[in-house]
This record gives sequence, structure tokens and C-alpha cells, in this order.
Amino acid sequence: MSGRVVTLPPLSTIPYRLGWRPSSVHPGAHRGSGEGGSGEFRRHVPLLRHPDPRRIDFRRTFQDPMGEVQVRQFAPRSAITLVALVDLSGSMGFEGHVRRMPVVAELCATLALSAYKTGDRFSLIGCDSSVREDVLIPPARRRGLEVEVFDRLVHARPGGASVRGLAETAGWLPTQRSLVFLISDFLFSIEQLKGVLDALWRHDVVPVVIRDAGEDEDLPAWGLVELQDLETGRRRLTIMRPAVRDQWCNARKDRLVQLDRLFSARGHLPVHLVDRFDPDKLTESLVGG
Repeated sequence: MSGRVVTLPPLSTIPYRLGWRPSSVHPGAHRGSGEGGSGEFRRHVPLLRHPDPRRIDFRRTFQDPMGEVQVRQFAPRSAITLVALVDLSGSMGFEGHVRRMPVVAELCATLALSAYKTGDRFSLIGCDSSVREDVLIPPARRRGLEVEVFDRLVHARPGGASVRGLAETAGWLPTQRSLVFLISDFLFSIEQLKGVLDALWRHDVVPVVIRDAGEDEDLPAWGLVELQDLETGRRRLTIMRPAVRDQWCNARKDRLVQLDRLFSARGHLPVHLVDRFDPDKLTESLVGG
């Protein structure tokens, strides 16, 4: 961790609920798959089916009409790895109403703290055209990790026009299914996004769309403005007039519809963060979704 002074905002933890049962051997808070000797009680079964005499339930055995010895069977509680996969391409350096990276830093620090409190490991992977070593934290569970996560991201400099690194992270992710937060403005082609989602097929993906209201609200009706291409993320000078402004705003709305449609088709529920990190909105999506 660097020696730079970082002002970390107050953080709250967020609960997250899995739609699947992890098979990790590490004990944790999530209801796991398989059978175990401890965890959440599941049912009684005959000793011959589950030969563990330590779990014999004598009361249930005496009540069994067939005279079979009954043992308690439990669903194990398992830990997972929570991964923040962050787009660090050039468009993420956009400054409108807010700077995007401090918003991303607060989000990821909250995820790191929440994982620690839940008993899970946390990993941070930042990518542009490749995985960024300066924004890479392997899976870990330790006190204070959220400070390091915030520090690395708030000082990270997005750059480059490529997001190829997002699709090349499979080798950096855990082999077991993990909860992956894919954090980006998604200003790259739909085909590229399909490739990224294909690479993450093994994992439970939560897309987090970082947006800035200033990209629409601050556009003048007339003048020379710099616009960002919705497919490539590249910026270009444009002579603005009302018709062009309306066309641009409609294209942005269509783009969001495209994103949501693709995420829905892949079984992912996206979270849209506009101008700030809203932990309540994220909690609602994770628990209510």
C-alpha cells in the first residue's frame, strides 16, 4: 500500500444474497452445496445413508416407526470470493458533474469492507488494454483492505481506448464461481461487451453502469462541444445545434436500452449509478433483485 494520504469517506456495509450455493471448503455465511457436519439443519436421514455417528439424533431414532437410526444432516455454510472488475479505459477519466474514479473507489471500498464483514475474500482487478498491475489485489480477507482499495482506485489514471483486458481476466479470477461486479461506463461496442460476458460465464456477474448526468444535462443547444462516441469511447469536436443535441440524447437512451436488454438476456441485473455511489440503491438491487 502506498504512503499517500487518502481521505476515505464513511462507509456502510451492504448485504448481498447469492442465487446459487457455493461449494467452497472454506466456512462462511452463505448456504453451500453438498452436505456437512455443521451449518444449517436440513433434515434427518438414516445412518446408513449418512454414516456419521456423531450426528445421531437419539430422540428421533426412538420415535422412528421402522426402528432406523436417524442422524442430523446439515447444509454447510461456505465463503466465496467477491471480485471488483474495473474498467480503466480512457472514457472512465471523464469529468462532468463528478469525477468517475472517486465514485468507483468508494463503491469498491464498500464492497471490500462488506466482504470482510461477511467472511468472504475480496479481489480487485483493474483493466484497460490489459490487466493493470497497479490496480490489482489478489483474493484476500484482511482488516483495513478497504483503505488500500480506495487508495489504489482514487489515484488510478484511466487511459487508452481499449478494454481488451476485461475479456482477458479469466486467468486472474478464481476457478470457483465468484460474485463479480463488472464496473464500467460501458462505452464500447456491444460485440466487445458480449466477449467480456462470455469470458465471465463461470461467475455471477453484477454489471454496475457508471453514468454522469452532465453528459446530457450540460449539453448546450448551440456551440462547439466535445462528444464521446458511444461505441468507441473516443471524443470528437462537434458543432452542436438543437437537432444534433436531440439526436445525441436519443442515442444515449437507446444505448442504455441495449445494455439492459443484453444484461437481461444473460441473466444479469444491472445497477446504474448516476453521479454518485448510492449504497441503498445497490443494496436494493442485490437483495431485492
